[in-house]
Amino acid sequence: MIQSIKNSSKSLLALSLVVLLSGCGDDGTSVNKIDTGSAEFVSATVIDDINASVMLQYVKGAINPDAVNAFGYKAVKITYNTVNEDDTPVVASGLLVIPVATEAYQQYRAAQGLPPFSVSMICENHGTIFADKDAPSNKEVSNGAPDYATAILMTGYAGFASVDPDYIGFGDSKDTIHPYIMKKASARASLDMIKASMKYMEDQGIILNHQLYITGYSEGGYVAMATAQKVEEELSSVNLMGVAPMAGPYNVKDLGDIEINATRRMVYPAFLADLIYSYSHYYSDVNLSEVANANITPAQFALAFNGEYDTIAIHTILGLADPENGDYGFYTHTADELFSDTFINDYQNNVNNPSKIKFEEDNVDNWTPHSKMNLIQCIDDEIIPFSESNNTYNTLKANGADVTLTAIPTAALSQQQDATHPFIHVNCGSSAYGAAVSWFAAIRNGDI
Repeated sequence: MIQSIKNSSKSLLALSLVVLLSGCGDDGTSVNKIDTGSAEFVSATVIDDINASVMLQYVKGAINPDAVNAFGYKAVKITYNTVNEDDTPVVASGLLVIPVATEAYQQYRAAQGLPPFSVSMICENHGTIFADKDAPSNKEVSNGAPDYATAILMTGYAGFASVDPDYIGFGDSKDTIHPYIMKKASARASLDMIKASMKYMEDQGIILNHQLYITGYSEGGYVAMATAQKVEEELSSVNLMGVAPMAGPYNVKDLGDIEINATRRMVYPAFLADLIYSYSHYYSDVNLSEVANANITPAQFALAFNGEYDTIAIHTILGLADPENGDYGFYTHTADELFSDTFINDYQNNVNNPSKIKFEEDNVDNWTPHSKMNLIQCIDDEIIPFSESNNTYNTLKANGADVTLTAIPTAALSQQQDATHPFIHVNCGSSAYGAAVSWFAAIRNGDI
């Protein structure tokens, strides 16, 4: 559940050139302006405005060295109203990246008898972050150049508008505790970001074809699944064309059953710590002092997840790492060093354990999507078991969904494991995103 694509990565899966400068909304989809409402949108600030020739250099460097064309790239910080898990109003933020077609491309479309270029949207939900600097809208401004690699892929290369929520707890809402792996707040924040982004683009005269695609990796895979359900229920002004959740913890209760075991070595303790800190904050029947090991105080949790620290520092603050002696917290501590023995015993033996009940309530794996869905994950993922995707696929298929399971073998990864990239879960991100955007492009082009 980690943000898995960094600006320095050169390993994004190269997409077929058919992705670029291909059919974008010329399939008869309505491009008439639809009133998306103004309640969500608050403000917009342009961060970057980069022409196609400059953008091509970023595409060549980060995605495909053989690329010959790119879209221009306009990055906008969107501030919008949404609602938190506890029903309190929140002013949240996110990154909207809009493709800008060149005049030559517009002339080409006209010569082919095609309508003017219109914009399809991808709502991209990022993986777990702990530091506020890693929120999409903050990463984009970190060095005065395109710094959010998924937006380069989706917008500069593939020509989709990329809608990237910061999530509640980051960006403009950084003083609010992040509702981690909670479906109501996660879905609402992404849905409202989509609506606010549509409002902004239509007010700017940008032609939308109202095609929407949804994806996300790890935590973002969970959020993508929750958002898709909310979009199908509430947002009739878009055509949800495809959903590609990737490596998400779709059944929170099943993961809890695996991880909350006294003798189990924790692969990535910060994820579990963030989960119990978040749940104890938003759910009154989950008490942090009862769930957590007595050696870790509430003040330590608050410090660890204040938005200033990343993984190893969080492990250290919680007493689950000793970096000076080569212990970074990965695979080195058992679950009873984070959870209390009383809680572990109750969780394992009491079907009415409050945390177990809340985990089950926040599952997102049992419904019937009406849109195409592609579950994408690496087979050997050591942080989110592949069974999460496989079991979810079987459940959705049994419910009558049009769902595909894309299993990525470790040997196919462009970034293999080494001392600085030890996790398949992290290394799989670039390949998974490439597969998702290729699939979206095929849908957009009418090939699927």
